[in-house]
Amino acid sequence: MLYDMNVTATMMARIAGAAALVASASAAPLMPSPAPVQGGSYALVWEDNFDGTTLDSTKWTPMIGNGCPNLCGWGNNELQYYRAENATVGGGLLTITARQQFFGGNQYTSARLRSLNKADFTYGRFEMSAKLPAGQGFWPAFWLLPSDSVYGTWAASGEIDVMEAVGQNESRVLGTIHYGGTYPNNTFSGGNYTLPNGNLTDSFHTYAMEWEPNVMRWYIDGVLYSTKTTWWSSGGSYPAPFNERFHMLLNLAVGGDLPGSPNQSTPFPSTYEIDYVRVYQRDVFDPEDCIGVFDDMEHGDPGGNDYFEFNGGGTGSINSNFTDLPPVQGGTASLEASWSNSGVAGFLGGFGRTRAIDIAEATHFEMWINPDAGQDFVIEINLQDDDNGDNTIPASPDGQDDEFQYELTVGPPGSEVISGGGWQKVSIPLADFYDDNTFLTGGNGVLDPRSTGLGGNGQLINIVLALITINGQPASFRTDHWSFVRPESEISGLVWDDVNSDGLSNGEPGLAGVTVELFDNTLGTVVASDTTSASGVYTLPNLVRGSYAVRVASSTLPVGVTPTFDPDGLATPAEFAAELGCDEVLDNQDFGFEPEMLGEKVCSPAVNNSTGDYGRLQASGTADVTNNDLVLTGSQLPVSALGYFLVSPGSSFIPNPGGSFGNLCLAPPFGRYIQFAGPVSPQGTLTLNVDATSLPQPTGSVAAQPGETWYFQVWHRDAVIGIVTSNFSEGLGITFQ
Repeated sequence: MLYDMNVTATMMARIAGAAALVASASAAPLMPSPAPVQGGSYALVWEDNFDGTTLDSTKWTPMIGNGCPNLCGWGNNELQYYRAENATVGGGLLTITARQQFFGGNQYTSARLRSLNKADFTYGRFEMSAKLPAGQGFWPAFWLLPSDSVYGTWAASGEIDVMEAVGQNESRVLGTIHYGGTYPNNTFSGGNYTLPNGNLTDSFHTYAMEWEPNVMRWYIDGVLYSTKTTWWSSGGSYPAPFNERFHMLLNLAVGGDLPGSPNQSTPFPSTYEIDYVRVYQRDVFDPEDCIGVFDDMEHGDPGGNDYFEFNGGGTGSINSNFTDLPPVQGGTASLEASWSNSGVAGFLGGFGRTRAIDIAEATHFEMWINPDAGQDFVIEINLQDDDNGDNTIPASPDGQDDEFQYELTVGPPGSEVISGGGWQKVSIPLADFYDDNTFLTGGNGVLDPRSTGLGGNGQLINIVLALITINGQPASFRTDHWSFVRPESEISGLVWDDVNSDGLSNGEPGLAGVTVELFDNTLGTVVASDTTSASGVYTLPNLVRGSYAVRVASSTLPVGVTPTFDPDGLATPAEFAAELGCDEVLDNQDFGFEPEMLGEKVCSPAVNNSTGDYGRLQASGTADVTNNDLVLTGSQLPVSALGYFLVSPGSSFIPNPGGSFGNLCLAPPFGRYIQFAGPVSPQGTLTLNVDATSLPQPTGSVAAQPGETWYFQVWHRDAVIGIVTSNFSEGLGITFQ
């Protein structure tokens, strides 16, 4: 249907568009895709079930007249005069009656209702159950018009037709959007659907349209028949014009350019019967993604998207920036803020945006920010919530709403955000916002995230940024992608000492002190890390949904170890890919590492170590299998990490072909690693207590047995002298009792 009184010319382009839609439909019905009547996470926020006996004046206003003098015939050459009396409520129905009745210079009467300033919405699912009139010349509709017309007159500020039909075609419904320039430079797009059986006039059918920031979908009886994702406005950047408040209209036109005039077969009186009208909206917080975007700045027009500015001791403004964007989530525009004063420290001013949203599932507020160099200021981030259920924060506080504040420091290194440090992402727990009563002095002292329409007692209305300069310098920065998130996903696992090199963690000890990092593939940087515990366990908590790589920092591993277990099987040792969902826990993400040269022939080069000598091994104490009392002490060792090896019963040493001192080689398959030890003391010694009952046989996991003699050597990797050398001590034989 057409825009209101500010349109002064007949809009034949719109009529031609609707006619084209009708003409384009084939006789055979479309092949629709099934879709739920109440899609996804939509929740009911408004309804009128018409259960009373009179029209609810808090929800609807009757429109009166024939459009004259500014829009005679309502821009469509309609023939009726709209009267309040033609809309009645009773029996659970709203009935709009078209009569052949001379009134106000017109030969027909009907009714037209609107919800302007009583029920205005940005986005949602708009649904109606209705039975339509049959007959030449009838034109029932359920449609939306902009409440504020910020982009100009029709159709620059848009129009959304949830349902239109013509009475002479009783089985076809149309859904259309109008946009572009002001008339006559407007355009349209839409779809239509023909019922395969029955018609729209002998029973009730459900008509719905889902309007989201970048898509619109039309349904009849739960069947999706049209989807639109592109539009434009001469008055603003995409997604204009469909990013503003719209209100609903219900009317039954008689005659007009789309249906034509009534004829002798047209039955009067005829009725357009409506069982209910309902509006559903999604929480801004998507429970499936654990994120809700408050503003991605893609509109490129803060002045046309409910932003406001204010000055304190300084002056400034906000604008869109189309070149300086964060590395991810930047899109095509960011928001630029710049405030300055005469060099005096204190309150400069600030800005904010009004957008009533539900953030009940969120735990953190996040934003990107890029401050200019040489600045030192505080951003007071204020979340203003509604506590009296009127969905507004008045300019002059009424003592009934709340404000919660977080002070974000921007300045030199050591600040939360570093001036001149480029784009930085900030994540602030909502629990860290405190109740600030300096502006909004009332409320219940609780950050209320859910609207009254969804069962809460309030919701977020404004985000306000107040700028406080510390050194009197300006506060200028770019910011983007304000969102609310719930980082409750987690990755955990074990880094273990794979002694037998089988890739299975079967009770073998963990590796302590190893750093495990989380690399965010989207951001291109490490965003979290943990150091393994004494048992080798790591945990990466408080994560958001995303694509990651989990990897072990090689510099923190024992010298010479190699991976034996690749968690994702992608041949990326010491690293695995993790696609983490919302609230997902990935556990048992383990890494195994075997000692270097396990079970191989290994020899020391004919080079002394950095002490100028070879390492020597001494043993003290008894070797009692049952009492775990084997003690190994290394001496004359460089300050470096050590590895201990053991051999099976009987001598298995072979001469070192390099000619260095002592029996410095272990022959396979006898070499077995006991455990990593280090660092060596400043005196060049290290003592290692070994659990004798856990010593593995070279060919299995059986512990050492009484009467067996086992041979031990100390091994170390030494790079102090400028070259890497692997030195072994002389072999030591110990007989177990």
